Amino acid sequence: MFVGLRQYFAFGKRVVDLPLLYCIFSLFGFGVIIMFSASVVPAEREFADPYFYLKKQLLWGSIGICLFLVFVRIPYQFLVKLSFPFCILSILLLISVFIPGLGKSVGTTYGRNFNRWVQIGGFQIQPSEFSKISLLLFLALFFQNFDPKKINWDKKTLISIFTIFLTLILIVIEPAFGTTVEMLVVIFFFVIMTGFPIKRILLLGLASLPLLFVLITQVGYRKKRLEIWLDPYKYRFDEGHQLVTSFRAFFDGGTLGLPIGSGYSHRYLAYSHTDFVLAAFVEDFGFIGFLSFLMVVLFLLFRIYLLLQKVKDKLGFYLGTGILLLLTIQFLINLYVVTGLFPVTGISLPFISYGGSSLITIFILLGILANITKKENLVL
Repeated sequence: MFVGLRQYFAFGKRVVDLPLLYCIFSLFGFGVIIMFSASVVPAEREFADPYFYLKKQLLWGSIGICLFLVFVRIPYQFLVKLSFPFCILSILLLISVFIPGLGKSVGTTYGRNFNRWVQIGGFQIQPSEFSKISLLLFLALFFQNFDPKKINWDKKTLISIFTIFLTLILIVIEPAFGTTVEMLVVIFFFVIMTGFPIKRILLLGLASLPLLFVLITQVGYRKKRLEIWLDPYKYRFDEGHQLVTSFRAFFDGGTLGLPIGSGYSHRYLAYSHTDFVLAAFVEDFGFIGFLSFLMVVLFLLFRIYLLLQKVKDKLGFYLGTGILLLLTIQFLINLYVVTGLFPVTGISLPFISYGGSSLITIFILLGILANITKKENLVL
C-alpha cells in the first residue's frame, strides 16, 4: 500500500512528503471516529438516525480528499496569480450571506442573528471558511515583495490593502470574529517577517486597543461571551451550559475515559460534535487519548515547520508559513476554548469538528502545502 501511495504522489523526481501525508490522513480517520462517537446522541435525537452526521462528514471528507489530490498537482504559483479574482469571489460570497433567500440566518440566545451560511441546493457553505484560502494566497503575494522601508503607496498597493481590509470587515459583521482573529494573527506575523520595525508594530497595537475594546465589550453577544468566560457557573443553566459541561466531560474522562456505549458518555454535553468535540473525545478516551491526539497534531505542525525551512522560494515560504500559522492558531484557540482559557469563539477543531466547509478548507490548504513542500521546491 505504501509503495502505491508513493507512486501516486510521485511526479518524476518531485515527491510529496510521505510522513506529512500519513499524518494528514491519520488525523482525518481519527477525527471521523471521534466525531461519530460525539454525534450519535444528537443525531438520534434530531433525525432518528444515529449515523446522520457521520454520513455527511464522510461525504465532505471524500470531497475534501479529492480536492486535496487536485491541489497537490496544481502549482501554487498559478494559484497565487489568481488570488485577486479569488478574493473578489470570496467578497461576493461573504456579501451573499445577507441576501434573503440565499443567505441563511440563525438566531442565538445572545439576541443576535448569525449570517454565516449560504444555501446552495441542499447544501450550506460557510464563505468565511473558504475566504481563508483566497486571503492567504493574496497575503503571500502582497507580502513577498513588501518592503517596510520603501512603501510605495501606488494604486496597486491601495487596492490590495482595501481588498484585505474589506474581506476582514465582511467576516467580522457575519459575525465570525474568531476567523478574523486568525487572519489578523497571520498578517501580524507576515509584517514581522518583512522586517517591519517592532516599535511601530507595538505602537500600532496600542492604538488598536480602544477599537478592540469596543468590538468586544460593546457588541451584545461578544460582551455576553466575555461575561460567561469570566464566570461560567453563574450562567450554567443557560448560555454557560456548554462550557460548564465541557469542564465536566474533562473531569469524567479521567485517565482512560468512560466506556463507550456504557450509557454514561456524553450525558451532559449538548452538540458535542461541533466546537466542543475535544471535550467529548476526552470524556471517551481520557487523558491518555488526549495526549495521543496532541502528539499527532504536534508532529504534523513540526513536520510542516521542518519542511518549510527547506523551501527555496520566498513566495512558497510565505504561503506555507501562513497555512502553518492558521492551523496552529485554530488548534490552539479551540483547545483554549474547551478548557476555559479563552472565550467561546465558534472556531472548529481541524479534522475533528463536524462541518463540511471547515473540513474541505483544511484539505485544500494542506493540498497547497503539499505542493509547496514537494522535493523540487526544497533545498536538499
